[in-house]
Amino acid sequence: MEESLFDLIMELTRSCIADEEKIRTLCNISLAEYKGISEIEGEEKISCNDLSKKMGLSPSRGSRIIDGLVRKGYLLRRAHPGDRRSFVLSLSPQGTELKKRIEEEKNNCEDRIRENLSSNEIELIKEGLELVIKVFQQNNNCQARAKRKEKINNHGQR
Repeated sequence: MEESLFDLIMELTRSCIADEEKIRTLCNISLAEYKGISEIEGEEKISCNDLSKKMGLSPSRGSRIIDGLVRKGYLLRRAHPGDRRSFVLSLSPQGTELKKRIEEEKNNCEDRIRENLSSNEIELIKEGLELVIKVFQQNNNCQARAKRKEKINNHGQR
């Protein structure tokens, strides 16, 4: 019997998670720390709230992860130039090195994938994955709209 699209996507997801876990183990960081480092671009300065959002975490959970990254020396926390009550975060030199190592390991994973594929196959896979992502995003948007509509309808019935 032919595998379903969902099963194939889940198998791909498991493989990617396993590779990501290997990278995190090599770098000696948690999943949340990996996300935090990965979400900051080069010289970018970002607020704690914005980084928490990019990591998909609540501000309080994000703050705990960020505090750990600051303690480990991967992030620098400085007063916001326009608002002394808030802070901006950036990668420290140690954080920049860690991010480079993460990127190198991700590139190694990609090289292992690419070495067995032709350029045409790579393009087909990229197009297919982009299409799957688009479908998932559309479904998520539809589900979010349906939930909002249901919430509005339920509120009106009270």
